[in-house]
Amino acid sequence: MVEDSTRPAETTHGQPSTTITQVRKRDGRLVTFDQNKITSALSRAITQTTGKDTALAQRLSDQVVKILEERYDGRTVPSVEEVQDAVEKVLLDNGQAKTAKSYILYRQKRAEVRKEKQRILEKEEIDEVDKRFDLNALRVLKARYLRKDVDGKLIETPKQLFERVAIHACLPSLLYDERVFDRSGKTPEHPAEDFDSVANDGKLSIGRYALNRFHLEALKRMYDRFNGEGRAKLRWTDFLTQLREGKFSNHEAEAKAFYDVMVSKWFMPNTPAVANFGNVLGMGSACFVLDVEDSIESIMEGEK
Repeated sequence: MVEDSTRPAETTHGQPSTTITQVRKRDGRLVTFDQNKITSALSRAITQTTGKDTALAQRLSDQVVKILEERYDGRTVPSVEEVQDAVEKVLLDNGQAKTAKSYILYRQKRAEVRKEKQRILEKEEIDEVDKRFDLNALRVLKARYLRKDVDGKLIETPKQLFERVAIHACLPSLLYDERVFDRSGKTPEHPAEDFDSVANDGKLSIGRYALNRFHLEALKRMYDRFNGEGRAKLRWTDFLTQLREGKFSNHEAEAKAFYDVMVSKWFMPNTPAVANFGNVLGMGSACFVLDVEDSIESIMEGEK
């Protein structure tokens, strides 16, 4: 085992100092290397097999980091799989066969889950959003909400779904922005203007969030209504110019906040919103109230 003197020095943030600064995820993303995650994984495996031993978990974690530092020169980034291989080696080298077996079985189970998620979502690698949802949730998303082509093949990932919903949810904020919205309703109506949403698909954005053709169609419908009510300070083309120049990028935080609460599963909007926001219908309401009088004639008229 590695003696305490070989343990990396602690930084002010409690993260051991190491030349390994990044790790490559399975989907190719580079994320910050965090030894505490290795220590935590070892601690769980040890607790499940031989009983809680925090000191042992830390010593083994330090050995894993030492192996990684010896293998990589600070420019080469280890993959998640290579880090996990190092964990297995350290466990076996230290006579922790029972814990190693538990860890290997855990890796195998996780690999099987990843493979099933890849099959459900019809993709080669799952991303950070896919990981947050269990298999049943992904099956429901695929069956009811994710966009498909004419042949029924998926053309949207859960991450893309939540982004299109979040973007659509904050579209009204653009038109209620004080630079656009006239509370008095006294602005003379601007001349009607044509707009090709298909030609502008993906060319306009709210910060880093690109608006698809259906977002743009919904935005134009709202603008036309506001314009007709005398509440649009800007002409449609002037509004688009400011949007294109990033003048409304401050609303990106709103879209991100709504996106975060959905992918974190703190809140999920109703089915029409998830299915339709940023999509063909763009309709988020599940129920509608009709003004029907208490007569058969009014009821029949309301059904039209």
